[in-house]
Amino acid sequence: MRKKLPVLAVLMLPFLCFSQNARNTQNAKESVHPKNPQLITSASLSTATAKMPSAYCLPSSDCADGDLITNVTVAGINNTTTCSTNGYGDYTAMVGTIVAGQSYPISVTVGDGWFERVSVWVDFNNNETFESSEFLGEIGAGSNNTVSTLTGNIAIPSTLAPGSYRMRVMVAATGSSNPAVTDPCAPGVYGETEDYTLKIAPVGCTTAPNGQYPTTTVTPNCNGSMYTITAEGWTGEYSSLNVTSGVNYTFKVSNAAYYITITDNAATPTILAGGTGQISWTSNITGVIRFYSHTSVACGSGTSATAHTRSVQCGTPPVEPDYGCDQTYSGTPDLASNIIKNTTLNYAVANDFFVPMESAAYKLESVTADIVPLSAAGGADISGFNIQIMSNSATDTPGTVIHTITNAAPASVTALPNTFAGYPTFAVKVNLGGYTLPVNAAADTRYWISLQAISASNTSMYWIGQQYTEGWNTKSNYISTDGGATWAQVTSDTAPGQHYDSNMMIDADCTVAAVSESGARNVSFYPNPVKDYLNIDSKIKVETVHIYNANGQKMPVSAKLVNGRVDMSRLAPGMYIVSTILENGKNESFKVVKK
Repeated sequence: MRKKLPVLAVLMLPFLCFSQNARNTQNAKESVHPKNPQLITSASLSTATAKMPSAYCLPSSDCADGDLITNVTVAGINNTTTCSTNGYGDYTAMVGTIVAGQSYPISVTVGDGWFERVSVWVDFNNNETFESSEFLGEIGAGSNNTVSTLTGNIAIPSTLAPGSYRMRVMVAATGSSNPAVTDPCAPGVYGETEDYTLKIAPVGCTTAPNGQYPTTTVTPNCNGSMYTITAEGWTGEYSSLNVTSGVNYTFKVSNAAYYITITDNAATPTILAGGTGQISWTSNITGVIRFYSHTSVACGSGTSATAHTRSVQCGTPPVEPDYGCDQTYSGTPDLASNIIKNTTLNYAVANDFFVPMESAAYKLESVTADIVPLSAAGGADISGFNIQIMSNSATDTPGTVIHTITNAAPASVTALPNTFAGYPTFAVKVNLGGYTLPVNAAADTRYWISLQAISASNTSMYWIGQQYTEGWNTKSNYISTDGGATWAQVTSDTAPGQHYDSNMMIDADCTVAAVSESGARNVSFYPNPVKDYLNIDSKIKVETVHIYNANGQKMPVSAKLVNGRVDMSRLAPGMYIVSTILENGKNESFKVVKK
């Protein structure tokens, strides 16, 4: 490389200090590379990239002039390379095995460039960004004018969980008085970057003195909700599951102290993941795996005294509906039922519904529910209903009664095509008289409606419900044995943790806020639904923006607008409330659907 320097520079070398400053060194580099890339100064080296992309940045460097990595050796990786295209080499397929809490020697061989310094990062939190806290420092003390092997150590945090982590190794010609590069995305450097994978192997137990249970292989419903594999699992046994490569699975046991081990289905199984109580794992196979549970990582087994539930969750929950005037919670009436009236029991059932935030007025007109009258008289035996409208309690259960309708006669009784336990079923509609409910302009408001059937012959009736597994947690059925004084949530005896929603439809006269009211707002937004960025326009400066999910939880999104918009790209699909605080202290909120 040195022979390519201009003759004048060579003649003047005796008159220059060998330890040149960064700019003189860079000027010498530029004389060799007329493309004149961005200068590297001590300031640019220590300044992190302002905005990272959603995936790992891929720095573009120049390693054609001796500023390159020729070997990386660490944790079982021993990779000899040449100059990579654009100065970046992706070697993440090469995996080094590490153990949490230990330190590992690393050696990096560099070319014969000027003032070569090596930097290392490991993305310990796996957020696809090499943060300043993940910079492990400079390896060795730099090299100048000669091929050198620089050595050092990298420390692995003791709290690091089993899994794979990306390691970045970078060499850069920094100049004699500059430190090693601290920006993992530094542009236009003379040097090279290589990425590798470090992996902490999971630990676990593959003993199963209690065998397999259930004895058949389970295929979970990947709809975003917890799927119960068994409610009678013992420790020291396993369940077999069908999984799909690339899908993320969350495994859970009802006893948070018990240890989970996930393995393949080989005769001598390989441990794929492990952890206590609940763990997540992205499958790299399509086929059958085993889900073991033990009392601890020491592989303790048990009997019926250690009975617990084993569950799995996968897939994306469906987008929560945009609640409108007509709300229908319906399905095939063949999965569940609850007594709502007979000669001796004072039963009632309740289900939730929502008043949309966009409403100017919301008047309940009717409710229609699927009913089974257990009498020869059939539909004619349904003489009326006692109805209660209730607020929502702090625990999202039926709350204070705000309106009561007594002995409301059916407006219509329509025979349904399906039977239930051999009995005919009917859709019974009851008028609610246009009762007006309060509207909350900041969020959809949950209310509850309860039904208690009355029959002419005082015989039993059943309300028909459908088991649901949606992930919104906004639809659930409650039952009361004392006419609505107290309520208990309905769950399945065969699938604990799953609830029922009613085959119920609520009709309302719902008017949207007037144009004049909408026009009076200071804040407007678009698009809706939104995929990535939500644009927010305001007549008054927006000081702060907060985004909440349907459960009222604040989302990890920047509280400040950037170029008049907020980044929602990393939020899961669903309904969100965007709350803006204006310079005058006024709060304006609106609902947005994330695609």
